[in-house]
Amino acid sequence: MRFSPDDAVVRVQLNLQQVSCAAEALRAWLPLVSQLRPVAMEFEAAHPAGLRRGFLADLLVVSALASDAAVGDGTARHRLLSAVTPLAERLGLDPAGFEVDEEGTGGVLSAKGEPVVSGDAPHGAYLLLARIGADPLNPEGEATDSEDTGEDLP
Repeated sequence: MRFSPDDAVVRVQLNLQQVSCAAEALRAWLPLVSQLRPVAMEFEAAHPAGLRRGFLADLLVVSALASDAAVGDGTARHRLLSAVTPLAERLGLDPAGFEVDEEGTGGVLSAKGEPVVSGDAPHGAYLLLARIGADPLNPEGEATDSEDTGEDLP
């Protein structure tokens, strides 16, 4: 997927532990998905031998960056922080823990220990990855298995 250099692209990783089937997990995540309007999402059962229990979700959320003049000193770092802060707060994560890379164009916010549950939500966020203009897990923008590459299949 390609993104504009004026977009903040954020991967939100969530955990839902108290459900017994995928249908319950999807119903529990529906209000958050409706609110955040991700451009892509993946849901899966947690691996039985993994660190998490229940079901996991990975949401790819894109939001427009504030203009240079509207944010602090207008640097990429401040623009990224202004986009990430409301999302982190909505998920119950402390935006002060967001670690920005040296270039100021990407960063990570990780919950320490168990996923953070916000309000009466049944799910908790445990990782937020962000990058300006690119998927934080695929910054080069290479096509993935789930994307149409435009090539004809044999």
